[in-house]
Amino acid sequence: MKTPKKSWRVRPLTDQARGALFNILATQIADSSFLDLFAGTGAVGIEALSRGARVAFFVELNRSAVALIRENLELTGLADRAEVFAMDVLRAVKLLDGKGAKFDIIYLGAPYDDPVLDESIKTIAGLKLLAQGGLLIAEYRRQQVIPEKYGELTRFREARYGETVLGFYKL
Repeated sequence: MKTPKKSWRVRPLTDQARGALFNILATQIADSSFLDLFAGTGAVGIEALSRGARVAFFVELNRSAVALIRENLELTGLADRAEVFAMDVLRAVKLLDGKGAKFDIIYLGAPYDDPVLDESIKTIAGLKLLAQGGLLIAEYRRQQVIPEKYGELTRFREARYGETVLGFYKL
């Protein structure tokens, strides 16, 4: 898989954290619908597809990163099970909700310490994007304070990997 140029402001999830994430999700990935928000290179969503997700949607605003996601999907032979949106995450989730989309797993890899993570989770909590029994996973820095509840979404687990924390929410 191709990675971004060093000049990009993309912070990929570490291999250790990504491996741990998919070990945690092992029984839930097969035949799931996966939404990768702030997708960067697409590594998380592509990993979900490679582990049996039925479909993955990728949302990324950076046009160069979007081109890289599409290229990586072609390289891995997974493009036929993916949709890529080159737009702002808040706009994309409202658009997808308006179309009646439902996701079993929503992953948010927002830039660290950016208030857009909190705003995105609040927005998603007010929509019907997450399927019943689905999971929302937020990636954030260990020092960042993230609420345990967003409407009906409740954090039930945190997993720490160095500076990275994965917060797991469910309805």
